[in-house]
Amino acid sequence: MKRRWFYIMGVITISMAAAWSLYQPFASKSVPPSRPLDQVVPEGALLYLETKDFSRLLQEWDRSPEKAKWLESETYNVFSESHLFLRLGRFYKHFATAAGVPPDTAFIADAAGRESALALYDIGKLEFLYITHLPSSSFLNSDLWQSRNKFQPRSAGSATFFTRKDEDSGQVVAFAVAGDYLLLATREDLVAKALQLLDNQPVRSIQQEEWFAKVVAGAPASSGDLRMVLNLEKIAVTPHFRSYWIQQNITDMQGYTSAVSDLYRQGRVYREERILWRKGDSNADSKPAEIVDNLLRMVPGDSGFYQATLTDPQLATNVVEQKILAPPFAVTQTQNQAPQVALTNGETGSEADLEIRIDAAPVHSPKDNSSSELRRQFEKANAQAYLVVQGTRRNSDNVLMTVPTAMVIEASQDWDLPALQQAVQGELSPSLTASTLGLAWREVNQAGGYFELDGLHPLQLAVRGRLLYISNQAEMLSAVLQARNTSAEQQGVHYAAGFNHQRERQNFYEVTDTIDKAAPAPPTYGRKEPRFFSQNITSFSRTLARLESEKVVVREVENKVFQTVTYQWSE
Repeated sequence: MKRRWFYIMGVITISMAAAWSLYQPFASKSVPPSRPLDQVVPEGALLYLETKDFSRLLQEWDRSPEKAKWLESETYNVFSESHLFLRLGRFYKHFATAAGVPPDTAFIADAAGRESALALYDIGKLEFLYITHLPSSSFLNSDLWQSRNKFQPRSAGSATFFTRKDEDSGQVVAFAVAGDYLLLATREDLVAKALQLLDNQPVRSIQQEEWFAKVVAGAPASSGDLRMVLNLEKIAVTPHFRSYWIQQNITDMQGYTSAVSDLYRQGRVYREERILWRKGDSNADSKPAEIVDNLLRMVPGDSGFYQATLTDPQLATNVVEQKILAPPFAVTQTQNQAPQVALTNGETGSEADLEIRIDAAPVHSPKDNSSSELRRQFEKANAQAYLVVQGTRRNSDNVLMTVPTAMVIEASQDWDLPALQQAVQGELSPSLTASTLGLAWREVNQAGGYFELDGLHPLQLAVRGRLLYISNQAEMLSAVLQARNTSAEQQGVHYAAGFNHQRERQNFYEVTDTIDKAAPAPPTYGRKEPRFFSQNITSFSRTLARLESEKVVVREVENKVFQTVTYQWSE
């Protein structure tokens, strides 16, 4: 269990896990009792992580039910067989060999002080410096202190530090104690420079770097329980970041120079405040700032998921086709030229041809919607923003579940209802009917009135001036039409989304389990491979069972992107 704890926290925690308690009688006696840690961290770091009370955070995580559940989850089992996990395990062994003591759970607990900072200088080599404010008396019984004679002493100004190198792997471990500061690094020069900074010698700190000073100046005056500062201009181009960044939006991340993220914990609410600095000029949309705010007021209180964002006619058309019309089809193009002759070895077919249907005309999905009538209507009205609302619902038989969708598209001009109805009919006709059967519109006098198709395909449509409502379930459309969400008090939002984990997670388990039972089992390659949704992702959801909901709000001001992520926890 102690070794498994090391892998839990990933690259950052691995580095912090290497901190231990020791006592250094040769340390400088002139070090002040407390000092901002970014003043004593040498320049050149790609990532800087700071916490007000590392010991408390560590104890809370160690006692949390989430830790125990995750260690037993399918998600952790998959991670433990990943290439990243193996790389981290190799670093663990090399570091333990160089230090002479394993950085296990007890090791971390002994080293965890209050104000602590971790600076990461190289992602691939995991070169780091760890500093924590911890009383010297706590170091006396540490395992490292008992094995201090295995290290070689070095001097940096008036202070002494110790270093040791594993010749086989080349791994270096260096540490020092200056007053009530514990320093640990994987490079000798980082400890030496940090000691010089503590002694007020002329060495450049990370605080003096232009990018870092700019980020901290724009961040909230009061930092959170955790603060992370990133030099994205350098991080995003490293090969290890491109390989292991789970979101895989590498191109988007290369559009930013730096970022800062503060985590605030207030009872059952965790709030993360992020600020990202764009490269060059602002890309903020010039559409009216209140446009997304208005859409957020239409989110029903019991929705499982919602998303509201600024858009353009092309993107809005794409989203409607994918989520409501799903999927559109185009009429097969008439060929005006004779087919080409392909000379072969005499074969006239294969077994795969037996699966080709000959009793129905082939249909082809269009490559784009640039020439569709629906796209022209969106351009004519000038669609500017849309709201998507989704949530699992049981069918009338109370057996199967669906994931219906309702959308609201706001435009700068009033929508043309008859033209929209005709455009939707034209969009659906090639895939649903050879004539117009089932595609006639009938009016429903509920929820203020809307129109729906009279066939088997569920589709509802309503227009309220510049607002277009479209859905594939009448109940969800009615909920959106009647929603008056007074709690959505946003200002100048460019993007907002929310997910109700408490409402959706049991339904997610049921839906994914049903789907996976009907699907062929994945290849095992001699080992048990869990199904991605019904086992891997589901186990992660169960790990975070106490998480009720998550909300994301994004604003853009000049060249800054402000993101607020709020997590609501149950008791």
